[in-house]
Amino acid sequence: MKFLVRLLPAIFLVQALAGSSFDHPLTVVPSKNLNTWLLGVWETRDDKGRASVAVVTPINCDHYAVKFSTPGKAPRETKRYEFEAWPSKVGDTLFLTLRCLTSPGDIATGTYVFTQVQLLDQGDVRTHGLKLDSPPSTSSFELRKEVRSKLKDHSLYEGAPSVVWSRIAEVFWSTNGADPTFPLRNPGNFIWGPNDDARDQTRKLFHSPSNN
Repeated sequence: MKFLVRLLPAIFLVQALAGSSFDHPLTVVPSKNLNTWLLGVWETRDDKGRASVAVVTPINCDHYAVKFSTPGKAPRETKRYEFEAWPSKVGDTLFLTLRCLTSPGDIATGTYVFTQVQLLDQGDVRTHGLKLDSPPSTSSFELRKEVRSKLKDHSLYEGAPSVVWSRIAEVFWSTNGADPTFPLRNPGNFIWGPNDDARDQTRKLFHSPSNN
């Protein structure tokens, strides 16, 4: 079967996700810790120059918070979404399971959508939608079974949208109000000390312009 990926504006990716939300995640728990290279503020623009923005920050060592906005024809028509996300491994491929927390209504709260993230370089990623035929009520086990099958015959991404994002800002982490001294995105994959509480409310997120 022919492998085909379409590069489309982010709104089409959201529409595809909205039409493919499920009652169950790919994996109930994270398959591994978060990838610090995915943290940051990401932007993609459509052919009219309108920007969609995704802000990816850590919740703890294996969960992301994702805030996504995509423009409409007028500023008041901007759509905003919030997700909790975690890595889900199926076979040898790593995906993101995203649980919808808030949306304009096209993705039901509490349902799950899935994407595969391809690191192009340190400042660019490509998100791939998944072409799944299962009904929304399909169990996690059966969803993984279909993903494995479609990975094997190279049809998982066929006809699904693919969007390239560029990092426009870094994400920094601060403990107890101190100035941030390092970005979370770093080769050593160091996030915080073993004695730190990942949900400590005294921590603060900082954004600064990327030098990439």
